[in-house]
Amino acid sequence: MTHPTDPKDSLRALLETYLRCPVQPVLTELEQGLRAYQTEWIRARAGGDAPPLADPAKAAIPKAKFKVDGADRAVLERIAGGWVPTTAEVPRWAWLEDRELVRLEPNPVGSGPEVLRMADEGWRALGRNPPG
Repeated sequence: MTHPTDPKDSLRALLETYLRCPVQPVLTELEQGLRAYQTEWIRARAGGDAPPLADPAKAAIPKAKFKVDGADRAVLERIAGGWVPTTAEVPRWAWLEDRELVRLEPNPVGSGPEVLRMADEGWRALGRNPPG
C-alpha cells in the first residue's frame, strides 16, 4: 500500500526541480505570505473586536539547519559582534562555510587569505535575524 506524500515534500521537490536554488528561503517567504494573507482575511471578517496585529518587526526566526556549539558558536558570536576574521584565523572555517553558516569574501586588503562574513544560516544558528 502506498502512502500519500506530504504536500510540503511535494512543494519542496517542485521548487528544487524547477528553480534549481535553495528552497528554504523560498518556502519561508511563501509561508510568511500565506500567514499574512490568512491573518488579514480573518481580521477583515472579525469586526472591531479583533485583537491587534502582531508587530511585524518581531518576525519569527526560522529554525537553523545545524546545531552549533562550543568553539564554533563562539566564532559565530564574535563574527556577529563585528569581528572580520580571515581563514587563517579560524581553524574550522571550512566546516562553517560548508554548512553555509559563513560565506567567504576576498580579502579587502587585496591579497592574503579570504575573510569570513556571517551568512543568514549563521544568524539562524545564533537564534537571530540578520541585520538590515
